[in-house]
Amino acid sequence: MLNYLPICLLLAVVLCSCGPASSGGNEGMKGEGNEELREGRIEGARPNVIFIMDDQHRWDAIGNLNPQVITPTLDSLMDHGILYDQAVCQAPMCVPSRNSIMFGMYPSQTGVFRNGDGLRDEDAPGRTMAEYFRDAGYETAGFGKTHWGKYRTGTRGFETRYTSEIPEEGGRNMAEMNPAAKARYDAEIAVMGPGEENNLGYLGFTSKLPETDHRDGWINARAIDYIREREDERPLFLYLSYMKPHAGHNPPAGYEDRYDLDNITYAQQPHWTEDYSPHAAGVNRRDMYVDYWKTAGPEEWQLMTMRYYANVTWIDDMMGRTLAELRKKGLLDNAIVVYTSDHGESLGEHYYRFNKYSLYEASVRVPVILSGSALPDGFEPGTVDHRAVDLVDILPTLLVAANIQEDEELPGVNLLAPPAREGSFAALHEREGEAAFMWRTREHKLILVFERQEDAADYTADNIITGEFYNLVEDPAEWTDLYGQPEVASVISEFQTKILDRLSAM
Repeated sequence: MLNYLPICLLLAVVLCSCGPASSGGNEGMKGEGNEELREGRIEGARPNVIFIMDDQHRWDAIGNLNPQVITPTLDSLMDHGILYDQAVCQAPMCVPSRNSIMFGMYPSQTGVFRNGDGLRDEDAPGRTMAEYFRDAGYETAGFGKTHWGKYRTGTRGFETRYTSEIPEEGGRNMAEMNPAAKARYDAEIAVMGPGEENNLGYLGFTSKLPETDHRDGWINARAIDYIREREDERPLFLYLSYMKPHAGHNPPAGYEDRYDLDNITYAQQPHWTEDYSPHAAGVNRRDMYVDYWKTAGPEEWQLMTMRYYANVTWIDDMMGRTLAELRKKGLLDNAIVVYTSDHGESLGEHYYRFNKYSLYEASVRVPVILSGSALPDGFEPGTVDHRAVDLVDILPTLLVAANIQEDEELPGVNLLAPPAREGSFAALHEREGEAAFMWRTREHKLILVFERQEDAADYTADNIITGEFYNLVEDPAEWTDLYGQPEVASVISEFQTKILDRLSAM
């Protein structure tokens, strides 16, 4: 049986701040703005910054939010830090979301809208997160997935760089360093299809391979080796990015044993006879998924859901082991730890919808946790902050914490200052000739589908094709579209203005 308790207790000691744990708060910091935080950092040692990200992690797949899920590491980070429970990604797919996070810009500013897009190094719209920290005198080490896109890139600011899947000029990768392990993993997942995302990829199976034959296991081992051997005296920016819990659902042996299959609940379906998703109809291999899962039995649904959670638990366990090594080296004594994911996972919701590629809650919402010993005074450990958060907010937050000046004003806001957003914005460019944009608050969501324009500032109300509007309080599953209903006309009009204003500002 896997032993989780020591890691959980370890993190409780490492990450604990003064004051009792609490929850349900609405403010991460009280009474301090960016400039005061910046001034506070000048006098003290700059914090190490530990940035941890995984792939396709649902916003609610954390044990503290969903008791079905086993995540002692994330629970501990949350218990001793701040969970931003209303965060959204800026584009629900890997390449545009990760470019957006690392450059701190919206897709309409980076020009990366879809997984088939990308930027050559010479066309970068600004400095990446790693470049900011490197140029400010940090040691920068990056382990795992960035997924910059279709062009081969350099390491983009990482002095030490290891990837498992996509090589970067100046970095090292699994295929080069351990080709036999990479070949064994590729052979095991071949039946799961491209991206490990066919129906078998989702149903999954227990891997027959050791952890270090898996790409994430190999990356985690490299990160731990690096931490143990590190002698650099500079402050550290560490980037650790996993490829799971993204399908395929093939966790190493032992993690499924933590779950009781009979107690696993799974996605409930609306009483529809066909898909209803005006902004995302027909994308994401819809027929393949619908045809299979519409006739799947309860045990298949439970196995698929449980194995997704088992992947989550495996990643959580590796995070815990890495944080333990950082603690041993003293690198958490003065540190900011941030955790997030690039987008969510529908996991069969909203009429047999899997994967991402929509602006519905399961896909567009993401977990964001700030924790660590260097969080400023004035917050309550265990806070659940309900403010609107975009993932572009992470870069400016970390720059303020490290007293690093932005080149030009980034569109994100500091999450350790008082709330500064009225709502959250995201985009989907997956349908030919169309672009869908979302404005979301905790209570409501508007999705507008436009005729696609060349420039963000060119969008007007005249380009609107259709829309969707949901009351997230009364209809959290987003089954009842209220777009066009007179009782919500004023809110739709207000949100439409917000979308157009945001596009115009880009």
